[in-house]
Amino acid sequence: PYAPRYLGVDDGGRDILSYIPGQTTDHPSQRADGAYTRGGAMLRLLHETTAGHRLAAGRDCVLHGDPGPFNTIFWQGLPVAFIDWSSCRPGNRRDDLGYLAWTWCIQSQGHVPIAEQARHLRELRDGYGGTEPGNLLDAMMHSQTRIVDLETANLGNPGLPAGRRQHAKAAIAWASADRALLRQHKALLLSALR
Repeated sequence: PYAPRYLGVDDGGRDILSYIPGQTTDHPSQRADGAYTRGGAMLRLLHETTAGHRLAAGRDCVLHGDPGPFNTIFWQGLPVAFIDWSSCRPGNRRDDLGYLAWTWCIQSQGHVPIAEQARHLRELRDGYGGTEPGNLLDAMMHSQTRIVDLETANLGNPGLPAGRRQHAKAAIAWASADRALLRQHKALLLSALR
């Protein structure tokens, strides 16, 4: 229920999807109480629904692949749908959860107190359910490192347009700073998850 509906193909051969009103968010101040719990539950439902499905291709489940708050529609501060399914693929649910937890909860920018970030992380984990604290932090760090490595390769690729290489530079800085914050406050985040 947390995705646009597929409505067919238009005369130009383009997919038509239902419109979901709302907006994306880039700061916790734009999210209502309960948003993190619901976000975790939304991702868990995707994973549970697709576990064992033929689309999972023998893997754990189908991943959204990029379930950040920038790919989530919020209505009145609560998440109502994931959008931009272009990274959707078979995979390990830990990778999706780690990325969701990082991009929704850990922010080196925006002046969000670390105690608030830890509380949001606990709420998101509780919404998703059933993951060990250390495993969740490891999954988050894995996602951050994957972005740094991928975008470092893109930055050094002279075949990419200058704008795409500039995006890579910004993505490296973002993931690196958030990873440093996670490492710095690992003990606090772990205690919040216990």
